[in-house]
Amino acid sequence: MVEGIVYVHQRALKAFRTKQLKGIAQLPAEVIDKLQASHDPIDRELAKTLLTWQDNKAARGQSRGLGYEPREIRRLGAVQVIGSRIISGASGFDEIDPEVSYEAIVLRHPERFTDEVVETARRRLQRTTPQTRLSSHDIRLIASSRGKQKYGDLTEEENAAYVRVSATLQALGHFLKSQLKSPDGFEVRTTSGFNIKSGIRSYIPKDLWFSVSPRDSAKQLAGMPQLFMIVSERGIEYGYGASVSPSDFSQQSVKEIVRKAAPFVFDRLPVPNSAEAMAIQHDIEASGGWYYRRKHRLPPNQKEFSNLTDWLSYLRSAEGKMNAAGTISRYLQGDEIDRTDLEKVVTEMARIYQPLIDRDWNVHSATESNGGAALKIEPSRKAQNDDGSFEFAERLSKFLRLFGERRNDAFRIGDELGSAMENLQTWLEELPGVASRPTIKVRVSVGQGGWTKTPWVALLDNRATSTTQRGIYVVFLIAEDLSIIYLTLNQGMTELRNRLGQRGASEEMIRVAEATRPLIADLSAAGFKLDNLIDLRSDTGAAQNYEIGTITHVALATDNLPDDATISRYLEDLLGAYERVVGAGTGSIYALEEEPNGLQVPVPAEPYGIEEAHEELFLERADLERYLEIWRSKKNLVLQGAPGVGKSFIARRLAYALIGFRDDRKVQTVQFHQSYSYEDFVQGYRPNGVQGFERKNGTFYEFRDRAMEDKTGTYVFIIDEINRGNLSRIFGELMLLIEPDKRNPIWKTRLAYATVDEPDFHLPENLYILGMMNTADRSLSMVDYALRRRFAFVSMEPLFGSDRFRAHLKAHDVPEEVINRITTRMGDLNRAIESDRVNLGRGFRIGHSFFTPTKRVTDPEAWYRRVVETEIYPLLEEYWFDIPETADQWRDRLLRSADL
Repeated sequence: MVEGIVYVHQRALKAFRTKQLKGIAQLPAEVIDKLQASHDPIDRELAKTLLTWQDNKAARGQSRGLGYEPREIRRLGAVQVIGSRIISGASGFDEIDPEVSYEAIVLRHPERFTDEVVETARRRLQRTTPQTRLSSHDIRLIASSRGKQKYGDLTEEENAAYVRVSATLQALGHFLKSQLKSPDGFEVRTTSGFNIKSGIRSYIPKDLWFSVSPRDSAKQLAGMPQLFMIVSERGIEYGYGASVSPSDFSQQSVKEIVRKAAPFVFDRLPVPNSAEAMAIQHDIEASGGWYYRRKHRLPPNQKEFSNLTDWLSYLRSAEGKMNAAGTISRYLQGDEIDRTDLEKVVTEMARIYQPLIDRDWNVHSATESNGGAALKIEPSRKAQNDDGSFEFAERLSKFLRLFGERRNDAFRIGDELGSAMENLQTWLEELPGVASRPTIKVRVSVGQGGWTKTPWVALLDNRATSTTQRGIYVVFLIAEDLSIIYLTLNQGMTELRNRLGQRGASEEMIRVAEATRPLIADLSAAGFKLDNLIDLRSDTGAAQNYEIGTITHVALATDNLPDDATISRYLEDLLGAYERVVGAGTGSIYALEEEPNGLQVPVPAEPYGIEEAHEELFLERADLERYLEIWRSKKNLVLQGAPGVGKSFIARRLAYALIGFRDDRKVQTVQFHQSYSYEDFVQGYRPNGVQGFERKNGTFYEFRDRAMEDKTGTYVFIIDEINRGNLSRIFGELMLLIEPDKRNPIWKTRLAYATVDEPDFHLPENLYILGMMNTADRSLSMVDYALRRRFAFVSMEPLFGSDRFRAHLKAHDVPEEVINRITTRMGDLNRAIESDRVNLGRGFRIGHSFFTPTKRVTDPEAWYRRVVETEIYPLLEEYWFDIPETADQWRDRLLRSADL
């Protein structure tokens, strides 16, 4: 019985849907098709309005049905239906769009409707038009966001400012268009690629803008000329642009269209000193405050030309056509923005510049200046990546030839090599795969102050790094003998080495590479190898670190470089992979793993405890347990010791062991120095980039907030060279709050720069501080008693006698005889240093990390001699600076042949 009822119900539902499809859904389509084909402009506009309404409903998951409109339009006609809907207020739209709606149609064709309909439409449109005002507060918020990289890093208030400004510019653009005599001949554009939820491909736009430009020639002329408004941290720039500078575009194909279109536009502007030009100049000068500029986005309120005649003459000159840009603009800044009615501003723009923008821009009518043929503007072959071109190979080969000729002379780049480097950089910057990624910056290096053995060409994503000293980046690495080039995804080593030491940095880079390769596994199908087996044919430390840090690579023989299309394909594949890596953030301990449904989820951090720390360190397990127990109790710990005892490396491993995971998100490192201040560490006022200052939170304050938000996690703040800073000045009120028994809201205190409405400040229980102190630095005074009372101190000893140290050397192919020499002679040296109580003492003993290789030692004798001569001996010279013969004697003893 139930099955029969269900069957009847399903049949009835299917019949109803069939009737609905035949009677309603098909009728709107037929009516819209007829309206689109009509000769009446109102019919055609109505068709666009109905389609837009359908699309908006579908986007919200609603039916695309349009109610009674299509039936009524077929029976009564468009004009009568629009009028009746306006009067009755029953048009069915959720929002009244100032561009596409019944009301908009009425105001564009008022002569076809009654006065009552026109007035009602105007009132309704005015009530629903978005705001057209901006504030200086919005500009300050945009300025405050400029120090951030990703759109997701914006504060809630900053994000709201971007949303407000974007909506206001869109409204102003449409309002300006409506003030032109023939608005249908123009189109409004707004910030390319900008989304209020995600920015531009997840990063922050350099500015927000609208432009109004001729519609018919928009594609051929790349949206030139235009009336525009740009909002940035500088303020609001607005006016008339004959052409936007090609350098403002990221895509090479668009740059070339602009370069070719600009002369066409310039030639169709009024002739300098003509009656038309003089009339326009009179209106501009009567309005006042306009500046004649070479391009958009220049510093405010300056001018390169005195009047319109000079400006027009420049545009028509060879220089002007080559630069392909020119504007007439004003700026609003500071409180002036709050006092300005922007609707009046754009109304004035439309009136003054109507003669300069409403002209014959029909590209295909340009016959006289083009030999009777229509002007054809296309991107060049290079922009289209045609096969068969070897421009990159030619530029790179010239660069290598000049570098090879000069590197044996004194370091001086010179004009010829400098030009070759610039040409190589320009080629890469203009390659579509690079130009379309505005966060990518290209750098070419042959060394700084001296020739490098391994020159390179790097492509850095500024969302990940701005230097080759840290982070992940794409780089062409050139072998020392210049015979081979590796296009690689690589890692910066310098900052890691400074923080973790050579051994720790090498291990960290290997770990990051292993975490990254699963994200870019598809590169193997594109010819890349997912390993670090490259050979730069150099024994320099820099070259070895490049080799260690390589994540993926493809080899290019310099005597058989591929064509431009192949280079472009390699770079496109590698840059696409680089984007995934930047998005996944594998430079931290979290990578991304793809689920079967295609979603990406974070992979939990690798567990890390006493066992893992003991495996990586030369310390005894009992010592590790003791250090961690002291730290958990005291909350604040200082590792003190002489150079080379591995303080940085140990500190990181202790932090991981305390946290329980190898999780770099929960570890923050800073280095104190004599200029470091409370404002850097806690809170203070900093320049805001718009000729003012604003309060900003310091590194420790921000890290404390992260710990406060994750009450169940453990967070470690590491301070290198803790005794180099003025501790009272840096810590301020925190000198009280860091005490272990003061880590709760009861002890909250007022910060120096706090406002009256802010809560008092305290530290959470889950934030631990780990300091590092060099006991051999003569430039430092004794540590402040207040610091000693709040921190526990443990001393790191040289471990030349450790079995684990010997095992490490043996594992890296250091022979037993050299191991014995190191342990015996360095032990003797440290005993001499310790016994010299007048000049040195226990705290000056030299640590074992000078002799901890990270790669296989191929020539142990040469390696040992290099360490002694370049690392140990300079330290001894500093130790015994007033008795240098002692340093010389110890150098000779360390280097003495084994058989003496």
